[in-house]
Amino acid sequence: MQKACRQALVLALTIALLCTAFSWKPGSAEAAGDLELYTPYRQLTAAPGESITYSIDLINLSGTTQLANLSFRTNHQNWSYDLTTGGKNVQEIAVKAHDSQSLSLRLDVPLQIDPGNYTFTVSAGDASLPLTVTVAEKGTFNSNFELEQSNMEGYAGSDFTFSATLRNQTAEEQTYALSASPANGWEVRFMSSSNYVSSVTIDPNASQTISVKVTAPEGVEAGDYSIPIAAYNNATQAEASIEVSIIGSYNLSIKTSDERLNTTIRAGGSRTLEFIVENTGTAALEDINVSSITPTNWEVQFEPKTIASLEPGKTASVQAIITSNEDSLPGDYAMSVTARSDQKSADASLRVTVKSSVLWGWIGVAIIAAVIIAIYSLFRRYGRR
Repeated sequence: MQKACRQALVLALTIALLCTAFSWKPGSAEAAGDLELYTPYRQLTAAPGESITYSIDLINLSGTTQLANLSFRTNHQNWSYDLTTGGKNVQEIAVKAHDSQSLSLRLDVPLQIDPGNYTFTVSAGDASLPLTVTVAEKGTFNSNFELEQSNMEGYAGSDFTFSATLRNQTAEEQTYALSASPANGWEVRFMSSSNYVSSVTIDPNASQTISVKVTAPEGVEAGDYSIPIAAYNNATQAEASIEVSIIGSYNLSIKTSDERLNTTIRAGGSRTLEFIVENTGTAALEDINVSSITPTNWEVQFEPKTIASLEPGKTASVQAIITSNEDSLPGDYAMSVTARSDQKSADASLRVTVKSSVLWGWIGVAIIAAVIIAIYSLFRRYGRR
């Protein structure tokens, strides 16, 4: 009896070995547990419209090369993915014994989505890797205007440049018209890539930086001014508001002390005029330079040439010594005087009448006297005959 049992056991072992020999193939990926998928992050949190990238290792635990078909499974709609290795999309991959291959999985979260946990599975042969993405907020299908800084302060007549980001949070390319609603006298212009624009085109789920240049009117009163801006089309729109705080205004005037706009001068002579420079704004002006535009070969000297500082409502006196060209012909000449600071400038125009030189007057008198003497001499000589 024992001998019969031993014979049956040997026969069973022999049959088992023969079955194993016939079923074994080199490089086969059929063996269970030979492959493993690994990534350190199994659950991630993402926002609507965000892209997530997983780095996955496919590890061959066996002593032979393994072949594996790659697949990605999900029950969720509108999610897009890209499963690659070495930057290429593959359906089957080979892994050497006790080696690994790197895979990359990119998941794009839909823009229009509800909060919750979303599960996915990556498979390689018999190995599988479950992944979970947690969406914490409800997705939108709209556009967004974001300002880097929404408030600036400065003086009347100044320029203010705001930086804004326009985001197209839709699944389609959008062309937006740009508009602003400033108060009367204010100017608003939009810039993109250093060019003035009235519209921009943005790809799906993309953004573009837009500069908003605001020019405050001259003499506008101090205060806070809000300017709505918008980007819109028939499908979507985005709105924002910028604020400019005016803390004062720059203004400057220059005129002669007697407010006359004309004077006279002899050819080659000089004339001194007094100019009054006044700060008519509400902010101080610094380093005001006084200069002139004159006829050819004329000269003007100013004293002082620079006014270091001028407070609002204050005036400063400037003496201008005008010297005309000695060859100037009699007549009217135009010249201008300018007071200029970094913030503001003002001009005064003059008409200068040039009269004949005194020397020529005396020469004329001498000629007339000589003619009279000559005529008198002729009368005396020939009158007696």
